[in-house]
Amino acid sequence: MMGAAAAGALVIGIPLAGMLLREKSGMERMQEKLARYEALQEQYSYMSVFVLTQDVTAGDELTASMLAERRVQSVEDLSLAQPLSADDLVGKRVKVSLKKGAALGSDIVYEGEEVAQDERRAELTGLYLPKTLRENEFVDVRIVFPNGEDYLVVKHKRVYRLIKDEEGAVTAAELRLLEEELLRYQAAVVDTKTYEDTRLYALQYTGDFQAAARAYYPVSRAVFALLQWDPNIAELFLVDSEQERRRILESHLEQFLRERPPAAKTSTESDASAAGTAAEPDPYADGSQQAGALEEKEPLTLYTGLPEEP
Repeated sequence: MMGAAAAGALVIGIPLAGMLLREKSGMERMQEKLARYEALQEQYSYMSVFVLTQDVTAGDELTASMLAERRVQSVEDLSLAQPLSADDLVGKRVKVSLKKGAALGSDIVYEGEEVAQDERRAELTGLYLPKTLRENEFVDVRIVFPNGEDYLVVKHKRVYRLIKDEEGAVTAAELRLLEEELLRYQAAVVDTKTYEDTRLYALQYTGDFQAAARAYYPVSRAVFALLQWDPNIAELFLVDSEQERRRILESHLEQFLRERPPAAKTSTESDASAAGTAAEPDPYADGSQQAGALEEKEPLTLYTGLPEEP
């Protein structure tokens, strides 16, 4: 009986010993993996960042509901990094359009002014844009007349979007204009149609840190009156001297047009001559005749309404 019991115990103990050996080996392997994982974790640095919970467009103001905190790790040393808190982001505006889940940093947000009630998105065409212009840069919109006088029409505007045609050429720029700025821009557009060789163009700022310039373009008498009773203008500051500056501008242009020598034939006139068609004589080739004709005609700047943007 004792021999039988010993034999039975031996039969039962062999698989049990094998199981214990496998368990021990498995525990040793797990401990090795845990040690390697802990060693690897010691190589990482951790910090908290805020990510977006929704898509945003350049210029949008951040709210608390747009932010979610996430813990990230990096093999780089993050001890010098300055993590942002929710208070550092709420109320700020984003410089560029971002997708949901994008991490936010101090270089992506800026301290923006509150959006005015009369601010609107405007796609400006017929505006000369520098070839080096990029989205989110700041520009001034200026107008230059044929006599060389150059005026600032709209100051310090961010280019939110460059609009391109099917071939990739930039055809327009999206800016955000206040009601007063829109009227002043439209007045400048009319001037480009009234005075030949007048051009509207955008001029880039060197960096975001530069202070905004001051606009000083004098609008026409009709637009000046409109500015005073337009109910959509939230804030307005006008001075009577603006109309005096406008009178001086127009008188300078009239004198320039009287004294300017006859222009060379245009390509259209040259083509007409080549085809055997005689060009019409210029009835105002003589300066005195032109001056008299200008006095008899309607004023050079006559506005009956604001035209649509070309």
